[in-house]
Amino acid sequence: MFWRVYLNGLLLLMLVALAIFAVGAALGRAPAGRTPERFAEYAAARVGELRGDRVRLARELVRVHDTFGVAVSVYSEGSLLASNVEPPLLPLSPGEEASLAHGPFKVPRRHWSFAAPVEGEKNTYVLLTGEFPSPSFLRGASFLAAVLLALAVASIPLARAIAAPLERLGRAVRAFGAGDLSSRARLRMRGEVGEVAEAFDQMADRIEALLRSERELIANVSHELRTPLARIQVALELAAEGDAERARRALAEIGEDLSELTRLVEDVLTAARLDLASGERSRGALPLRREAVEGRELILHAAQRFRDAHPERELELLLEGELPWLEADPALLRRVLDNLLDNACKYSDAPAKVTLRARAEGSALAVEVTDRGIGLDPQDLARLFTPFFRSDRSRARGSGGVGLGLAVSKRIVEAHGGRIFAKSAPGEGTTLGFSVPVVPQ
Repeated sequence: MFWRVYLNGLLLLMLVALAIFAVGAALGRAPAGRTPERFAEYAAARVGELRGDRVRLARELVRVHDTFGVAVSVYSEGSLLASNVEPPLLPLSPGEEASLAHGPFKVPRRHWSFAAPVEGEKNTYVLLTGEFPSPSFLRGASFLAAVLLALAVASIPLARAIAAPLERLGRAVRAFGAGDLSSRARLRMRGEVGEVAEAFDQMADRIEALLRSERELIANVSHELRTPLARIQVALELAAEGDAERARRALAEIGEDLSELTRLVEDVLTAARLDLASGERSRGALPLRREAVEGRELILHAAQRFRDAHPERELELLLEGELPWLEADPALLRRVLDNLLDNACKYSDAPAKVTLRARAEGSALAVEVTDRGIGLDPQDLARLFTPFFRSDRSRARGSGGVGLGLAVSKRIVEAHGGRIFAKSAPGEGTTLGFSVPVVPQ
């Protein structure tokens, strides 16, 4: 914007110069006799011509006064020779008379008074005062009008260049504030205004995504809560009817339903905890409850929990060498391992085995979970860690969850200073893995 304003200013100066040149050429050069000094010199010449005829001289002075409103007094040898006003103008002082040797001049300390010597007459001079005839005012006014017109016309492109994008940005901001979440400025321009518009569009995208995520969370959680709660209600009604046998058969299903509800609540609470931690991090608060964690024990406990929860599934455990100790939040890392193993179990069918591999990788612990399941399409793989995302293939298989598990896992790993990744192809299974540094970063 600075360069646009600066270059436009240079353009204005060029246009002003051209306007002055054009007006000067149109009006022509002003005659030299139209200045007050030249007028006084002309009056002195006329006095010299008419000095011998005082009657004509008096009439000429009266004509000058009536026509131009100029008061004239003529002095010779210190005495008044003629005047068209009463009382006559005061004569010059001796010092002022000495200045007559240099030609016409403005008399100091007198308002708009001029004196000019009469050629050929010793110690004779003319005094004049009043509004002298000159078209210089018209000339100056014409120049000024041309300059203002040039500035007014040339300022229009600059004003539009600055105002138009700001007006467009203002309309987008007002529409967004009024509830139109799709409103964007979409200004593709360089400079500060373009940067502000781009920042607004990015902010609007994030706010829209946040609000959409909140709506999806409410819808998905409501949907996931409906089915287990309905089954629990049916089981309780059977027990109330006295059908003990059917009630006992429903106890196992109630246990599964409660597990689903517990996992769902844990996902939501963990996501909320990480949101709170990321907000507190800027104020210096510790986002994680770190303690010394043995990597080997962490992996073994995760494997045992998976085997207890899914006795029908085969888990292949591969521990490559000595695993390091970590300074980490053990509850959250266990949550990551449970999510990865549970995801592998959901998207592969028995008797296909699940592989859990762990190893030291430099100054980090690296973990991978591999299944031999349905795999993912490339477009689904790119969105795998997006909150609330569930691929169409997972929906077709009827797997549970609201799409928070892997998103929460990603945030937990990144909160530890690590990274999480996924590799997959349709029909070839999926590998989910992460690595976290041994020393907190």
